[in-house]
Amino acid sequence: MVNDQIVNPLMTCKYCLLFELGHCRKTNPYPKDKEPRYLRLRTGKMLALHFDCKTCQMTVDEAMNNE
Repeated sequence: MVNDQIVNPLMTCKYCLLFELGHCRKTNPYPKDKEPRYLRLRTGKMLALHFDCKTCQMTVDEAMNNE
């Protein structure tokens, strides 16, 4: 588990990875226990993904590891 502190919101978009993975909560409810979700860049940098399903938006935030 990654302990993160949100440092800087990088992007808010209508494109949603949950939808692309077939886990859209509007059409196919998916358990929230898998959150937050992260993207790891090749450089090792972690990006935290947050989902606002009511407005169909995904936010990508820079996550800072506190380990």
